[in-house]
Amino acid sequence: MNRKRTIGMIQGSILFVALLWLYPVHAQRTFDVTIADSTYHMKQYWFVLYTAGEAESLDSLVAADLQAKHLAHQSGQAERGLIVMAGPYGENDAGWRGLLLYDCDTKEEVEGYLRQDPFVKVGRLKYEVHPWWGAIGTILP
Repeated sequence: MNRKRTIGMIQGSILFVALLWLYPVHAQRTFDVTIADSTYHMKQYWFVLYTAGEAESLDSLVAADLQAKHLAHQSGQAERGLIVMAGPYGENDAGWRGLLLYDCDTKEEVEGYLRQDPFVKVGRLKYEVHPWWGAIGTILP
């Protein structure tokens, strides 16, 4: 990549961040932004960070049953197109357990689904929900 293109991309990225602060994009879920010579169709998703809850440890049979119900709960939402990405974190000292990326209109809608998660219900998982913008059509390699 040449230096001029790299500088253009950096300037475009700075413009994009400034637009997020200045433009009331929270009122809509999509917008277009041009960076260098590319136009991106941006969409708001909801990033969920699962963290360790404060409930007592569970019996292994109860934990296995809840794990199956937890995964079925998430699979059902993924099949309906509500969860577009999900996965657990590896070992860490921050208490992070997993992440989800929801394609929903509101934070309240996402929280409604999260409150139905079997691990959340028993206090084994807590969650944070934050708006996150991604380019429509972006895929992981």
